[in-house]
Amino acid sequence: MDAAAAGQGELRTYADVEEFFNNMSSEGPSAQDRIDYIVPYIISLLPPPYVPAPDAADASDSEDEHFSLTSSSSDDEGDPAGAGWPAVFLPAQGDGQDRISRLSNDLLANVISRLPTKEAARTMVLSARWRCLWPATPLLVDDAHLRYPGESREIPGFHAVRAISRCVAAHPGPVRGVRVTRTSFHTQEYALQRMVAGLAAKSVQDLVLFNRPWPLNMPLPDDILRCASLTRLYLGVWHFPDTAAHRPNLPNLQELGLFHTIIADRDIDALLARCRKLKILSFAMSYNSDSRLRVRSRSLSAVVEWRCSLEEIIVDDAPCLERLVFDSIGDRRIVKIVQAPRLEVLGFLDLQLHELQIGGIVIKAGMNVRPRAMLPSLKIFAVKSIPGSTDTADRAGFWESLGSCDCLRSHLKTLVLHGFQNLNQELLFLNYILEKGKMLKTLCIVRSEIDDVIAEARHVVPEVGPTSGFILERDTPSGGSSGSDISVCPASRCWSFQHAIDLSVKDPFYASRHDVTWIACRTEDESLCF
Repeated sequence: MDAAAAGQGELRTYADVEEFFNNMSSEGPSAQDRIDYIVPYIISLLPPPYVPAPDAADASDSEDEHFSLTSSSSDDEGDPAGAGWPAVFLPAQGDGQDRISRLSNDLLANVISRLPTKEAARTMVLSARWRCLWPATPLLVDDAHLRYPGESREIPGFHAVRAISRCVAAHPGPVRGVRVTRTSFHTQEYALQRMVAGLAAKSVQDLVLFNRPWPLNMPLPDDILRCASLTRLYLGVWHFPDTAAHRPNLPNLQELGLFHTIIADRDIDALLARCRKLKILSFAMSYNSDSRLRVRSRSLSAVVEWRCSLEEIIVDDAPCLERLVFDSIGDRRIVKIVQAPRLEVLGFLDLQLHELQIGGIVIKAGMNVRPRAMLPSLKIFAVKSIPGSTDTADRAGFWESLGSCDCLRSHLKTLVLHGFQNLNQELLFLNYILEKGKMLKTLCIVRSEIDDVIAEARHVVPEVGPTSGFILERDTPSGGSSGSDISVCPASRCWSFQHAIDLSVKDPFYASRHDVTWIACRTEDESLCF
């Protein structure tokens, strides 16, 4: 399912992708089966829709199944108890007043914009005042809401493309967002071009456009590069237009996601150069011709790459970059950081896969790091490591021979261990960190089951190394924790694509559980007692 084709030669067209998938296994799934499996998965990585798709059970067109927006009891004479009404809209007993219509027009328009398109349009029949609200409401169109009248069956692609175009063209107000993730554009290239041109003409602000997806060779209309009003754009399963022939004009774009998209390096460079307000750039299972991502942007705050065919990531000049997150597969990859003075979040760095270069210096184990090879702004660093088979005695000698460093002594406050199994090599590493980490305040352990974490936390460090003889207690020492205490708590894996691109999520890698916490107190001989 992956895009790990870097070692198989570059994939410049979807014909190359199809051939690659067909050659992966003579007895495995076909290329079409693989793509049909991939597309729903990468769609699940998208930011959630503004309005969730209605359930099949709620897709009926019957007016009896839709609630009223008034609190009048005249429609409820046979149901004095209000049975069948959503709780939030239950009328006050004996009131009979229309309280919702007392709200301001702006607030009512906000309420209407959160309804599926069909239900939102129906509000015009409520009253003369409501009739004026819908045309001024920013339009949200989602092909997941397009169904045959009275049925749960979705409208097929041929009719869906035209339905979206008509809906956009007929709405007199602004178009806030359009989400197309379930529609096939097969044999509809002209209708697709008309739809994208119409969206550009209506100044669409938010666009999610996926090709669903067979055949794969559907070209993305170049009008997409001229939607100057766009602030957020997510594209999936397209061959990106040539920016040399079609110069991008996306001056307001702040968020761009390319999912399973073929795009040349020069086109990424052109987008970064022309999108002066871009803050979030993300890739999921995309194919880059020449397989290099070079980040040059004065505005970017976050770059996220998930399972793409990149061979090299270069942060050349990114003065505002705060987050560089990648989850890589495939062959050896180089990660170069030249200029990123505000970088705070970095990972996952796979020690078996990545070569990290900072300031032109390759970072290696045991080296004396020069100042220009440091990232003083870094706050969160995620590392992947597979324990080796070296003897415990050799590993113990390795950790005992290591000195400390300024990061351990003065800065490290939280240590999160994923997949902790209580192995000797893990315990030796943990003992080293606990001994050298003078500023360490929180130790979190991430396991597959949270109950296992709670059970394991009572045996987190056995009698090995300088911190032997731990006694784990549930209660906090009397008088509260001192400045040298360490909180030990279970944690859950927080990593997801949505968290990585959401800048409001402070740490995209884990979430601690402070409701279950043990306090480890440092003793005079620098050991710890829980």
